[in-house]
Amino acid sequence: MPLYKYVATETSREEHSESGTVVARNEEEAKNKLKQLRFDQVRIKKVAGLMGLVGQFTANIR
Repeated sequence: MPLYKYVATETSREEHSESGTVVARNEEEAKNKLKQLRFDQVRIKKVAGLMGLVGQFTANIR
């Protein structure tokens, strides 16, 4: 499954932003996983190549 890098803000604290990686089938599933964790204003970018493959094992959200 592809790896996505995200930057998001929490709904309760708009000044605080968090970044990390999430494993999902597509961008829509990645955004849904982050919404369940109460993240808002999500920016997602697909990680490709060797870093995408290795990053699946160390992803923050699966």
